[in-house]
Amino acid sequence: MKQVAVLLADGFEEGEAVVFIDIMRRLDIHVDVLSCMNTLTLNTYFETKISADYLLTEKLSHSYDAVMMPGGPKGTDRLSSSPQVIEFLRRHISEDKYICALCSSGAKVLAAHQLLEGRHYSTGDKLAEKYNDGHYVDQDVVVDGKFISAKGLGVSFEFAFTVARYLLADNTEKVDWQAKHIYFKHWPLPYL
Repeated sequence: MKQVAVLLADGFEEGEAVVFIDIMRRLDIHVDVLSCMNTLTLNTYFETKISADYLLTEKLSHSYDAVMMPGGPKGTDRLSSSPQVIEFLRRHISEDKYICALCSSGAKVLAAHQLLEGRHYSTGDKLAEKYNDGHYVDQDVVVDGKFISAKGLGVSFEFAFTVARYLLADNTEKVDWQAKHIYFKHWPLPYL
């Protein structure tokens, strides 16, 4: 079974996180929701309380098949300022795992710490202009090797199904069936 870590900090975009977690779990991909704060109960961008499964500190040495980060201005600021988050990402990059950044996390976490190393990526709100790492592409979802990034909440389903399609490359029928089951009419996406 594939395993995904979702990194959350106070102020994360709840819609982006919940859609991603929902799609992964529908496809029997194991998800650990990891709080990058000192508490399991987190406040979202729009002040909804959501609980994580574990603290990041409890899973620092665990290796996942993919690591995902949603956007949300304050949430990505907190992820970016956490040395543990950056080290966790660096280790997964060195292990050739999927790094999945939605909305502002592509720029404010990955590009801000030179983790893209020149790869193509997408991000929200013209944030790419603030950083010199990576090559911004004006597309909803961008795949460059093991890096999958997307603009934001409006493309959360495209992003989640793209990540799932790569994780379940040996069983794409399962991904296709689930997309049709939830009436995701844009599937399959032309770039897959």
